[in-house]
Amino acid sequence: MGEKEKRAAELVVARKELAFQNVEKAKRAAELGIANKELKQSEKLLKNSLKEVSDYISALDETTIIALTDKNGIIKKANSNFCKISKYREDELIGQDHRIINSGYHPKEFIRDLWETIASGKVWNGELKNKAKDGTFYWVDTTIVPFLNEQSKPYQFLAIRVDITKLKESEEQLKIVNKELTFQNEEKEKREAELVEANKELAFQNEEKDKRSAELIIANYARSLIEASLDPLVTISAEGKILDVNEASIKVTGVSRKKLIGTDFSNYFTESKKAQEGYRQVFEKGFVADYPLTIKHKNGNLTDVLYNASVYKDDKGNVLGVFAAARDVTEQKWAKDLRIANKELAFQNEEKEKRAAELVVANKELAFQNEEKEKRAAELDIANKELAFQNEEKDKRAAELVVANKELAFQNEEKEKRAAELDIANKELAFQNEEKDKRAAELVVANKELAFQNEEKDKRAAELVVANKELAFQNEEKEKRAAELDIANKELAFQNEEKDKRAAELVVANKELAFQNEEKEKRAAELDIANKELAFQNEEKDKRAAELVVANKELAFQNEEKDKRAAELVVANKELAFQNEEKEKRAAELDIANKELAFQNEEKEKRAAELVVANKELEAFNYISSHDLQEPLRKIQVFASCLITDESQNLSQKGKDYILRMEDAANRMQGLIADLLSYSRTISTERKFETVNLSTIIESVKKDFADTIEEKNAIIEVSEMCDAHIILFQFRQLLDNIIGNALKFAKHDLPPHIIIKSRIIIGSEENNQKLLSQKEYSHITITDNGIGFEPKYKDNIFELFKRLHDKEKIKGTGIGLTIVKKIVENHNGLITATSELNKGATFDIYIPYK
Repeated sequence: MGEKEKRAAELVVARKELAFQNVEKAKRAAELGIANKELKQSEKLLKNSLKEVSDYISALDETTIIALTDKNGIIKKANSNFCKISKYREDELIGQDHRIINSGYHPKEFIRDLWETIASGKVWNGELKNKAKDGTFYWVDTTIVPFLNEQSKPYQFLAIRVDITKLKESEEQLKIVNKELTFQNEEKEKREAELVEANKELAFQNEEKDKRSAELIIANYARSLIEASLDPLVTISAEGKILDVNEASIKVTGVSRKKLIGTDFSNYFTESKKAQEGYRQVFEKGFVADYPLTIKHKNGNLTDVLYNASVYKDDKGNVLGVFAAARDVTEQKWAKDLRIANKELAFQNEEKEKRAAELVVANKELAFQNEEKEKRAAELDIANKELAFQNEEKDKRAAELVVANKELAFQNEEKEKRAAELDIANKELAFQNEEKDKRAAELVVANKELAFQNEEKDKRAAELVVANKELAFQNEEKEKRAAELDIANKELAFQNEEKDKRAAELVVANKELAFQNEEKEKRAAELDIANKELAFQNEEKDKRAAELVVANKELAFQNEEKDKRAAELVVANKELAFQNEEKEKRAAELDIANKELAFQNEEKEKRAAELVVANKELEAFNYISSHDLQEPLRKIQVFASCLITDESQNLSQKGKDYILRMEDAANRMQGLIADLLSYSRTISTERKFETVNLSTIIESVKKDFADTIEEKNAIIEVSEMCDAHIILFQFRQLLDNIIGNALKFAKHDLPPHIIIKSRIIIGSEENNQKLLSQKEYSHITITDNGIGFEPKYKDNIFELFKRLHDKEKIKGTGIGLTIVKKIVENHNGLITATSELNKGATFDIYIPYK
């Protein structure tokens, strides 16, 4: 084969090699494009992963209080929630340690334990009380997570906090309520003990009161006998001082009882030494009889008396003093007054009979009062039962409160469980954060490897550029060879000479081609390694993506759990708030019950005090009515009667008229005293309520007025009567006065017509603001067709001694309607009167029904 053919064959081979290199170059370019696409996809996935991590951090930042510190506790970062609760700006917190929010509440040992825990690389969890910039305090549930370096030493700390201030306040309020409940229970026990003692004291006081009442009855009876005596009676102490005197002693000396008591008894005799001698004889003998002395009146009058005196002793036989009685032996008016004395004696006998009758009435009243006391005792027993019931109710409330405390304790346990779960969740989150950090570190390594691979690819691309340049150079050389081949064909001779040179050049070309083949094999091996690495990276990326999906699911699950825990916590807080409200209501009810009980006790004490005062007033009034007022009236009546019967022939017609008018005035005075006595009884008597039908009382009152009704042809029309809760004898007095007035104030030319109605009503049915709207009342209406009164006097008629008519025309004392109003007030009721002149009157009475 000639040189020309060899050159052509070489040229064909070179062209094939060039085509093969171009194909290889296209493959390398395609592989480089794929690698670039994969690199972009990896960068996109990395960005998405970083965004998800950023979203998790943002969500955590929005819901919790976060602070990042270095290993010395210096704050490097504080989120907005930290600034909001501490009231510091972020620039005020950065560079400070946590002493800036230290409240001083926790002891040094507590803080030291915290630092030892986190310095050892462990997570610390607990509750902290911090102080804000404005001085207010707040509580946080805190978790501190240390970040460890390669030597497992903390290089910074992450503090995650949750505000629990309201929860701590609720716990403090619960402690206060428990203390208050304990105190109230102790107070209740004290009150119960005091009530037992009070009941004992009340029972003792009732016994004492019964004794005093019995003694008072005896004393009053004895006193009435002493006061009834016409002889001067005196009680003298062992020292000769007057202890007590009767009315006769006051008259004979002209000195008041108040001035007599406490003075020397001998001062009131003409011969004081003789009086003292007689007093000495009483102590020596035990008595004296008909001892003559003369009493001197302050106006100078003298009264001769004979004294009978004896000593009186106590239960042990000790002499306490002397009781002396003087008998008037003055003869001057003896004959003149004998007839009057006999009449007075007869009158006194009649009075004694009346007193005996009054004593029977008093005994009946005493029996009635005893019955009232027994009823009071029954009412007290009922009150005690009610108090026991209230105590049972309080015990129930206390039991309910115990149940509420147990529920609260259970909720606190649940809260602690939730806190523990939250702690676990925080630990899991920290673990996930660590895993994310590892993934991020791995991703950084992967990025570095990818960057290294990109550099290697760039190197390969540079080498490929060099190879392409070499191939272009070779092509140029081939073209030169072709040109040379042409020249060789033309200059074959010269080529033969140059054959050795070409052979040498061919050897060099073969070596270069072998070198290029070796380089190609290296490039193919490197590409194979790059493909394997890329496949491995894709697998790792898939694993990371799968782990990230799992982490996202776990984080979503944790968020759901956290939301559930938050919802449960909200529900628990609402339940706690509801329980606190219920507790406050129970405490308010207990407070109201205690106030009501205290009020009832005060009212009972007031009623007892009022009863004591009223009894004293009644005793004084009874005394005045029985003696100071009625005695002179009786004498006036007796003497007037004696003058009319015995001295009628010696009196002129005018004198007789004066005596009759005097007698009539005395009778009116006696009626007035009787009415005043009735009025005083409405104030002082015990108020024993009972439920009765009003028709029974009305029939009894009608019987009392039977003669007057028959005399005036009166008609009393009674509808079906309802029941009423009343003080029986007082309400009978009320009806007696109103019906009596209707008969008394009737028109002369028209028979009295009285209509009585009653029914049970609700306060809201009547147009009267003084009635309680929801309370039941017995409404009694009494209407007559009498002379009536002007509407302007509708309130004045109930005033004491108020009369609208001439007492000469219509007899009366002006007390009757005052008694009526007082009785209605004793029933906590209301009475109104409506009338027009000469058109009758209507009385509306409202009495609370039970």
